[in-house]
Amino acid sequence: LLLARQVESRDIDHLHAHFGTTAASVARLTSLLTDIPYTFTAHAKDIFHQDVDEEQLGRKIADAAAVVTVSDFNVVDLSERFPESAGKIHRIYNGLDIKAYPYSIPENRPAKIVAVGRLVEKKGFSDLIDACALLTESKFEFECTIIGGGDLEEALHSQVEQLGLEECVMLTGPRPQQEVHRVIREAAVCVAPCITASTGDRDGLPTVLVEAMALGTPCLSTSVTGVPEVVRHGETGILVPEQQPKKLAQAIQQLILDQELQVRLSKAARQLIENEFSVHTNTALMREVFSNCQPQTLQRPLAEVV
Repeated sequence: LLLARQVESRDIDHLHAHFGTTAASVARLTSLLTDIPYTFTAHAKDIFHQDVDEEQLGRKIADAAAVVTVSDFNVVDLSERFPESAGKIHRIYNGLDIKAYPYSIPENRPAKIVAVGRLVEKKGFSDLIDACALLTESKFEFECTIIGGGDLEEALHSQVEQLGLEECVMLTGPRPQQEVHRVIREAAVCVAPCITASTGDRDGLPTVLVEAMALGTPCLSTSVTGVPEVVRHGETGILVPEQQPKKLAQAIQQLILDQELQVRLSKAARQLIENEFSVHTNTALMREVFSNCQPQTLQRPLAEVV
């Protein structure tokens, strides 16, 4: 109600929310009260987690003037679940300000691995630690830095200790963006070992992959949801099956040892980011979606749609 008053007093003519959770609920109800259109961007947990209320999500999509999501995979998934709304679902990648991500060719970098993200199940960091244990067993020398905080921090620290990896695997906790970018630029490989969590939650398309590719660091990930749209196996990065630490370890070692491969993947990845992930290009696409939106006419009493 407060937002509806602000919308009317400021002559706001469109609302956009990020995530199909409470933010989209507020935008939807405000739209119904004020008769201005709303849109929202669907990401990952808000559409994949087992706790997602399918009926409520369907209402938000149906009443939205348009829905944006961050990968082609998400478009297909939502279109299959809500076929009556398929025509209003659009893929627009999250964009980067390319100028803020200077490219550095990955030549002569030390054997450093970096991974960045929340310490939660779907990020797959437990698999990365197991892969690091396999690398040490094969006498391969490296350093692995995992940046981020989350519910699994204590469990992951315990895993590192139990496997005797304290000298080569470091969990740093959250770090400022500038420091994160420095660590990524220094690494030979950025790993995003994404998995499908026990709750059904999955990553949509991890931003860290887009950032690392822009900066010039070769990327290694898994074939989860929209990841193959940016990490194109053998072209812009390397993909392995999820939850297979042995194959993850083999791919890490291959990528670190093969500098020619590093450079080839890095150059192609940077070109992909420039072509498809520019914030200016993708903001223009968002503006086009907004400009085509029309107010939603309430066809039934508000008490019924709430």
